[in-house]
Amino acid sequence: MGRSLFRNLIQQGSRSIMSLKVSYGLLLLFSFLTATPVFSDPPPPLSEKALFEFAEHLLKEKDWDGAILEFKRYLFLYPGGERADQAAYLLGETLRRKKDYAQAVLQWEASLRRRPDTPFKDAIVFGLAVVYSELGREEQALSLWESLIREGAPPYPAMACRALLWSLVKGKQFDRAEQILKEAPLSEAEKELHRRSVEEARHLPRLSPTAAGLLAAALPGAGHWYLDRKQDALIAFLINGLFTWAAASSFQEKNHGLGVLLSVMELAWYSGNIYSAVNSAHKINRKREAEFLNNYRIRFGLWGRGEKPDAPYLALIFQF
Repeated sequence: MGRSLFRNLIQQGSRSIMSLKVSYGLLLLFSFLTATPVFSDPPPPLSEKALFEFAEHLLKEKDWDGAILEFKRYLFLYPGGERADQAAYLLGETLRRKKDYAQAVLQWEASLRRRPDTPFKDAIVFGLAVVYSELGREEQALSLWESLIREGAPPYPAMACRALLWSLVKGKQFDRAEQILKEAPLSEAEKELHRRSVEEARHLPRLSPTAAGLLAAALPGAGHWYLDRKQDALIAFLINGLFTWAAASSFQEKNHGLGVLLSVMELAWYSGNIYSAVNSAHKINRKREAEFLNNYRIRFGLWGRGEKPDAPYLALIFQF
């Protein structure tokens, strides 16, 4: 009797729980069917001003890839925007600073074709000249700088003149630089500074690789002594002297095999002594010229803020 009652209670409880589950499920289904769907609105797109300022911020932070992406986004969304011309210029400038010179040229040339009267024409022409110079297309760069001197609006004639003079001095075209200075759109005081720099570059002390080689051939170590590399001179003299003495001693003692071997080794040291003297003279001259050109850049501000004087490109950054 007790067991039967207990069994009935369990069965009734199970049916009650099942009934509650069904009711709860129906309630959820009803709520789902009758509820009004709510969707979150997509974030509003950046305004023209905000997008441009964000791209410019990335450029200032030297995030080249990010800046390139955002300038391209701006030009795609706002091709006729208030700052589209500036964005087109800065896109090329960002590519230049990333050293993607080929794409910078394509971007700037396309900008000039699309908008020949862009207010950033002088900036683009100047940038193209810088890129051409970096690509080794010096005559094209010089031609563009000369056109800016004749036709550009301030401050570009003066900027182009400084860059042109630097490039001519770099290429040792001193007479052409002096000719440019006669009509340069610079103050008389600055012209005088450039004249002194050109004259200094013309008479920059240079060592003679020929003289260094001949001295080294006449006496091992003498070429390095001429270059004021006294330690190298002493080493070259001692090593060559040692091998010469050892080879001569071997021949005197009738040890011809060893004498020939030592003579071959001495010939290698002797030739290396001559090559090292000539090569060292060239290196010293290149170092002096590089230091002079870097000082020239420092004197006339021919690189951008935050960029080192020994940067391998002429970097002039424009602020608008």
